[in-house]
Amino acid sequence: MKRFVSLMLLLALATVSLLPVDALAATQQRLKIEPAKEFRFRNPKDEQPVFTVKNLTAKDIKVTVEVYDQAARHNVQTMTFTVLPGDAPTPVMAYVYKAMKSDGEVNTYRYTIKAPGVTQRHYYAQKLRVTKDKQGKNVYTYTQYLNVHFPRNTVSSFGPHFRDVTPSLTDKWYMFTPIDLSIQGRQTFVLAASNMYEVGEVFVDVYGDQVTVSYRMFHGGEAGFTTEVLSEFITFYNSYADVGIVEPEEMPGPSAFAFNQPFSVQQMLGGDTNVLMFIRNRITYFRFPAPHSEYVRFWENKEPYASTRERMLRMMDPIQGVNQGK
Repeated sequence: MKRFVSLMLLLALATVSLLPVDALAATQQRLKIEPAKEFRFRNPKDEQPVFTVKNLTAKDIKVTVEVYDQAARHNVQTMTFTVLPGDAPTPVMAYVYKAMKSDGEVNTYRYTIKAPGVTQRHYYAQKLRVTKDKQGKNVYTYTQYLNVHFPRNTVSSFGPHFRDVTPSLTDKWYMFTPIDLSIQGRQTFVLAASNMYEVGEVFVDVYGDQVTVSYRMFHGGEAGFTTEVLSEFITFYNSYADVGIVEPEEMPGPSAFAFNQPFSVQQMLGGDTNVLMFIRNRITYFRFPAPHSEYVRFWENKEPYASTRERMLRMMDPIQGVNQGK
């Protein structure tokens, strides 16, 4: 009898192991939580639904929602309610948790949803815009944004896209930076992540024949900063014709260059000062990386970026396939 029970148990476990991951998740799912990505409060005392909760089981479920102010480091609201089976999705309301004063001011929050067998966390930011009405009085408008999480996204320094020059080389939005290393002193270029947000800046310091490249992440010195640098990569090419692979993991060996490590232009680049710099770091980040901060959008065609890119391309030998207006 024991052998029979053991055999049946093994068969049951084998059956479960053959289920697709999605099917396993569905058997364990009790609540359907749908967050709102962005919404505006009609006035500072208004309330708006931040997400809805639907019961997917046949039994009542008690739900607790905690709202945590990430700057003040304490809960600003705790809600407990029961969601009945078969009911329409229950809205969970948000309000302006903290009055702000300055245009563009930000504060971030973490929502923790708990129920038997369920724990979910969602991250949001509230942002204030201050405008003037016809009478010249201040109008305060609060908007709440989902604090989008970007795991293992890539970062490169400003310049043309490889994909615009050689579409067969990569479909990623990697940029390369044409640079003149004969210019003494510091040159600074923005670092863009996901081709969407400006997350930092890179510094190229030239003193005589020696070059040192370093960078900093915006908001990196602020309390509660969450951006994580997972990997770093930098290299230089004498010309675009030398570019063959742009994925560091696929290159035959490590780069001869590194951040914060001085190198000689004569020794490492044969004295060539008109070169291409390629950076491909990888980071995990939130759109709002610290409780009072936001990464700004990267608009590559805004001035002075468009003129800077055109100047970069003029530094180089003509490259077939580059649209100078891009």
